[in-house]
Amino acid sequence: LNATEQLALPHLLTLLGPRTKLVAVQHVSNVLGAVAPVGEIVAAAQGVGARVLLDACQSVPHMPVDVGRLGVDFLVASGHKMCGPTGVGFLWGRGEVLEGMPPWQGGGEMIDQVSVDGSTFLPPPARFEAGTPAITQAIGLGAACDYLRTLGMEAVEEYEHELGAS
Repeated sequence: LNATEQLALPHLLTLLGPRTKLVAVQHVSNVLGAVAPVGEIVAAAQGVGARVLLDACQSVPHMPVDVGRLGVDFLVASGHKMCGPTGVGFLWGRGEVLEGMPPWQGGGEMIDQVSVDGSTFLPPPARFEAGTPAITQAIGLGAACDYLRTLGMEAVEEYEHELGAS
């Protein structure tokens, strides 16, 4: 952190190099509320050929988040921070990145075809969904997303700023 308790971006940039494969950073600090300069981090990571994973657990439930505009490769969020059930969250991945990744587990409905010589896998995201999903929790997370969308994330962010100013 720098003197204003923001991410020390110049220092972070010195840590990136040709051996860097993944840059993982939080979008918003759960302690200080500092918002990371995601655009600059993405540009620097791409400059060395690295992927970017954004921890959006603190931002998604509190402000509008446009994944496409952020330019990250992966984004994660937690259900319980979004008024949803515990034990569920999501991992979003950019389509072209997911297409190039092999599955990390096998089973369930992620298989396309099986033969004596091998198997093929469904396209993303199904390729990464081996086994029985947490169906009840996923339905609850969907309901929480609908609730937040109904409130409007701009309104949620504005209200939180009003509370902070009081």
